Amino acid sequence: MTIHQTTIPKAATPAEQRFLDLYASVAERLPGARHHDVREWRKAALDRFVAQGLPHRRIEEWKYTDLRALMPEVHPLAGLFPAVAADISVEAAIGKELAHLDAYRAVFVDGLFRADLSTVQDAAETAFQTLRAGLEDEAGAAHALAHQPPLVRDVIADLATAFATDGAILSILPKARLEKPIHLIFIACAGTPKLAAAQSAIVIGEGAEATLIETHSAVGEAQALSCIRLAIGRDARLSHIRVNAGAKQLSSASVALSERTQYDPVQMTIDGTLTRAQTHIRFGGPGARCHYAGAMMLRGHAHADFTLVVDHAAEACESRELVKAVVDGRSRGVFQGKVIVEPGAQKTDGKQMANALLLSDEAEFDSKPELEIFADDVVCGHGATAGQLDEDLMFYLRARGIPEVEARALLIAAFIGEALDKIENEALRCALQEKADAWLSS
Repeated sequence: MTIHQTTIPKAATPAEQRFLDLYASVAERLPGARHHDVREWRKAALDRFVAQGLPHRRIEEWKYTDLRALMPEVHPLAGLFPAVAADISVEAAIGKELAHLDAYRAVFVDGLFRADLSTVQDAAETAFQTLRAGLEDEAGAAHALAHQPPLVRDVIADLATAFATDGAILSILPKARLEKPIHLIFIACAGTPKLAAAQSAIVIGEGAEATLIETHSAVGEAQALSCIRLAIGRDARLSHIRVNAGAKQLSSASVALSERTQYDPVQMTIDGTLTRAQTHIRFGGPGARCHYAGAMMLRGHAHADFTLVVDHAAEACESRELVKAVVDGRSRGVFQGKVIVEPGAQKTDGKQMANALLLSDEAEFDSKPELEIFADDVVCGHGATAGQLDEDLMFYLRARGIPEVEARALLIAAFIGEALDKIENEALRCALQEKADAWLSS
């Protein structure tokens, strides 16, 4: 079997060379390597990575998250061989709050699907296939990914495509009303440091209603790459919650909205050496609505970066973005929010706000809001604030006999709760609030 070789640029940096060397060592063992379109799909992604290079602080959209400095090494790739049903506790990996949710679960451990830990196969009105199975089978649903247009300037998506060993290929039928959420759980926990890579594609049929949860957990020295493509049909409604916790994780989501789509994403990150969660949302049909909420809780030397691009390409659409960050110790939080209003996207209504609570003098929060407006009948605005706990509120609570530690916790919980309150599913909202409470009490 012939594997296409990727041309290595003479000026490749050591950081980029590590990824190229890793790919050369695993190319023949990746799922679907015997199929021409899959090989070309991966090769094209790696070529785009080579052309762009590993992001660093001189690239504007990576100004605050320099991967050359924050990710100086690349671990061996996990998930090259069929999963061994070793004992693993999902609860220990992602926390009992999320592990005990009543949901259809698809669990991926170290880059491979674990059917013994999953129940997504039982979900009615859906069609599910693993990426691995879809790539190995020439008629598999995953081959459609090879013919999708590439995401523009998305290094995370390119690397996830090049190295993906598994993922979820899921369709929800038109007009379906799922009784329980779909919960995609990605756990990177290999005993030795490994890199796990996943690629997923999800289609929500016209008029369907569903809740999708992604939980990403990387334990110890693990590294994780993930990319999800999400297409939501006309008149459909989707709540999409993404939770990141631990180690080094780079994730990308590309979301296409249709006419009168209602999309409610929530992004939550708790600590982690390095988290970059980027989202690109495109309004492709009139009358669509998106309300994005983000919550980050950081301490120690954690680094979290939420990068969001909202592209209004259709008229009469509404977008809202609210990010709440609690930053302690020497940690750093970043929110980059860009709203684009394309020509012809009249009657656009877009608002963006980022609020940060700095709990130490060494904590840092960087907010970079951007507007690009090419239409004249729009209502758009943005704002950002950063500060410490309100001393007047602290005095009010202390004066009523509440101890200082408890008073601080109450104020922080109320602050971060503004983002979590956007979640309609009560059990899920309570689970995330419990995770926030556990962070506050630890």
